[in-house]
Amino acid sequence: QTGCALIVGRNPSAADPVQWRALKHAKQRGATIVVIDPARTPAAKMADLWLQPRPGTDSAIALAMIHVIITEDLHDLAFIQRWCHGFKDLTQRAAQYPPDVAARLSGVSQDDIVHAARLYAQGPSVFVSGHGIDAFSAGVQTFRAFHALIAITGNLDRPGSNRRVKKPTDWRNYIELLHDPEFRLPREIENQTIGADLFPLWSGPEGWQTASHNPSVIKAILTGEPYPVRAMYVSGVNIAVTYPDTRRTMEALAALDFLAVTTNMMTPTAELADIVLPKTTGLEEEEVSLDPGAPCVSFTRAVLAPRGSARSDFDIATALADRLQARGIPARKFLPWRTKREFTTFLMGNSGIDFDALERTGFAKFDYAMGDFETTGFKTPTGKIELFSERLHALGLDPLPDYVEPRSKRQSAKVLSNYPLILLTGAREKTYHHSRYREQAWARKISPYPRVEMNSETAASNGLERDDWVKIETPDADGSCELMVTLTEDVAPGILRTGMGWWLPEAAEPARGAFTVNVNATMSYGEPWDPVTGSADTRGLSCRVTKIAPENAAMGTVSK
Repeated sequence: QTGCALIVGRNPSAADPVQWRALKHAKQRGATIVVIDPARTPAAKMADLWLQPRPGTDSAIALAMIHVIITEDLHDLAFIQRWCHGFKDLTQRAAQYPPDVAARLSGVSQDDIVHAARLYAQGPSVFVSGHGIDAFSAGVQTFRAFHALIAITGNLDRPGSNRRVKKPTDWRNYIELLHDPEFRLPREIENQTIGADLFPLWSGPEGWQTASHNPSVIKAILTGEPYPVRAMYVSGVNIAVTYPDTRRTMEALAALDFLAVTTNMMTPTAELADIVLPKTTGLEEEEVSLDPGAPCVSFTRAVLAPRGSARSDFDIATALADRLQARGIPARKFLPWRTKREFTTFLMGNSGIDFDALERTGFAKFDYAMGDFETTGFKTPTGKIELFSERLHALGLDPLPDYVEPRSKRQSAKVLSNYPLILLTGAREKTYHHSRYREQAWARKISPYPRVEMNSETAASNGLERDDWVKIETPDADGSCELMVTLTEDVAPGILRTGMGWWLPEAAEPARGAFTVNVNATMSYGEPWDPVTGSADTRGLSCRVTKIAPENAAMGTVSK
């Protein structure tokens, strides 16, 4: 039912085929498609208006769109007065970024920014977001700028707009469980979570996910600060490949006294482990999940029983809890369920969903009331959508969305002269998901090489041709990576675009290509970090490219 879909930093054709199909249907029904992306993705090719910004400048465009909508009186004043907090402050902040200023910062024309704002304001409009805008050290405020755009136009919980995530009555999710006092560690222990002092809204007792700050954990392993970390249990992730600064991450893993990894295959992370526990895949596991987009609860049946000695994450965790309990450690207090079915039933609570019926049909609908703000309110200090965040303000952080100059723009002239190109990472491929499926023959047949996209002008100026092997380097890391050139006019001159997660299961050496074909080997995990979440810059980095002779490339030669 949407009238306008604003797609920012997302390539749904590869990242979410179901969403991509819905967007194409919306286009066929007459919806306007506006795309903000440095690359001409399939969505950009379908778009009625494509804005191609310099990487890391999306927040300037969002603030300029807010400014246009306010000054042209296209905002929803009734919704703002009832449900938004800090509109006056946001108005003043957005006034610092009129379209001509945003055009200078982003490289997008002033007319296109104004046109995008007017199309979005016509509504009903939906904001479709992706990691393209949060993989920066200013990602939180960039997202907040676009969420403010949703709020001031009232495009929330209305047909054709962004819907709030809701769930059946008495249904519990994993995040709620993390914050349930019954299953929490004592407060004085949670306060010691690494990163809780720097990023309290991410780590520690008040953190959304109560998770440690990853780069600070790596530092703690290597330096003992703020305290020693000597053991690690890794499940479901291949951090030797997926964390930036591959060499430092692997150095940290190797420095541990004990490392246990659960996995369904030997990854570079597992190669460093003292113990590897065989883990099931999703095809061997039963799962009940909340699908708010339907809205319904979905049931996924295990296709086959676990093979060999493989166990699910849940079964491994409960077995470990039993062993700890036998040694006098009260682990069962935090994981009292015996089976995954028992745990799922606990999460479902008194939702009224019958498990047997759910298993038979595969899904169960639940009541979903839109626009019921009077009943539900908002989980903020003011009970409203906070354009001006009181929690950020209380922590001494900027309470308003703002534009922060990209890291590449803050480099010295000397660095920029040596690293004149901009690296975009995270480009999606249908064949892979992060570091997964690299061992699958069908996937490798379709996408056999790690590739970097570049404009023909960029290639020519660097003496490169299609299928050449090149070395990519950035000024903030000691490593490099080797990629194969793809020529395309879908990226602007001066931009290199690639994916992430490449490694070589077939490689004989233990690192399995993590130091050579993995783009994270050439990136830093250090500061600057997002002041809210502690995220590092992994896109929009200064870089340079050097041609490699085919016989010297890690993956050998290939016929052009």
